[in-house]
Amino acid sequence: TVAGTYRAQKYGELLVNFGERLRTPADAVAPGEAARALATKNARRMLRLDDGSDAEDPSWVWYLPKTGLLRTGGRVSRIEGVLDQRGGDYRLQLTAKPAFRRTAPPSAPKVGGDVRVASFNLENFFNGDGRGGGFPTPRGARTPAELETQVTRLVRTIRALKPDIAALMELENDGFGPDASIATLVAALNRDGDDWRFVATDANQGDDLIRVGLIYRAARVTPVGAATTLNDDIFGTRSRPPLAQTFRAGTGDTPGPAFTVVAHHFKSKGCGNATGADADQKDGQSCWSATRTESARRLDAWLRTDPTRSGSDLMMIVGDINAYTMEDPVRTLVSAGWRDAFANQPGPAPYSYVYDGLTGRLDHALLSSSLAQRLAGAAEWHSNADEPDSRGYQTRPQDRAPWRSSDHDPLVIGLRLRKP
Repeated sequence: TVAGTYRAQKYGELLVNFGERLRTPADAVAPGEAARALATKNARRMLRLDDGSDAEDPSWVWYLPKTGLLRTGGRVSRIEGVLDQRGGDYRLQLTAKPAFRRTAPPSAPKVGGDVRVASFNLENFFNGDGRGGGFPTPRGARTPAELETQVTRLVRTIRALKPDIAALMELENDGFGPDASIATLVAALNRDGDDWRFVATDANQGDDLIRVGLIYRAARVTPVGAATTLNDDIFGTRSRPPLAQTFRAGTGDTPGPAFTVVAHHFKSKGCGNATGADADQKDGQSCWSATRTESARRLDAWLRTDPTRSGSDLMMIVGDINAYTMEDPVRTLVSAGWRDAFANQPGPAPYSYVYDGLTGRLDHALLSSSLAQRLAGAAEWHSNADEPDSRGYQTRPQDRAPWRSSDHDPLVIGLRLRKP
């Protein structure tokens, strides 16, 4: 199975594994001894294929398909080469072209219900100064042309999901004015006559370069009251401040019940400046797990106060927890009564992210127990995580299709909310 393509174009290396695709240990089992045991088992099933050259950025990699674009999850057979040990692992220096059975990108998923809520990490959506200048940006697009391609891909992704509300992560933290990144995205969504709007707030959005956001279709749902956010010594300095907004389905005289959507994005796993309990405990959760777990506790406590004053117990938390399914932050929220919208689904384990040849779920949708009773369906669209980095908008600006519009797969939740 093709497990990782991130070094294919630069070094001519392809990560594969024997058998079905491998899961990130902490997505499948509890952190600690079980996760370490699964990591060892995974390592025994991994193998690196190499092109027999030390050259970087080759003009072509002789054993790959002509397009060079392989999705993880595809199959490889008839592999021949010389076993080699270097760079800390075993690899095969190939002597013949393998046979590849590639997988096609899937169509956008369909979920039932009458209200759809999406969650999407945009992978650093920065728009310069919002007027065509200000490039290169601190993150994301380096030129106006790259921004145009990035916007096109993001818009096509969101439209394909057909959500009524979308929670967004990794927006540039540049306010809510007409030149803000969120305004640029909403304007692009509305070019074909749609009615997208964004949720604005005067509250501090933290000191990170990125923040979360909420957008919605005004013809489908109606905001109720003002948005609110949580900003304290953790939210705003490490985890990004969550953003909560209450809505009602419909716009007529008999709208559905009030429900609250909370967008959030917890501290990443990068180990810079991590010390003490936030250092890597070698249990499969990487760095900053203590901060993410405390973020989960505080988010739960805040939502129990009904911060939007809706008076409704229909609530959902959607976004990038930066923790896999069995890690402490997710289990903290589930133990507090939040229901995983993807729990107990038939078929393969859900995933939204591929890292180092392993698949897992960093992006989650957690519902209050009352809202869980109105769940009609939940799905991820594997349009991004399985696609190679080389398909990104910075390397293939002529490609305006939605594939690899981000490094995370978006998810969409269907709810039954038209009737009280």
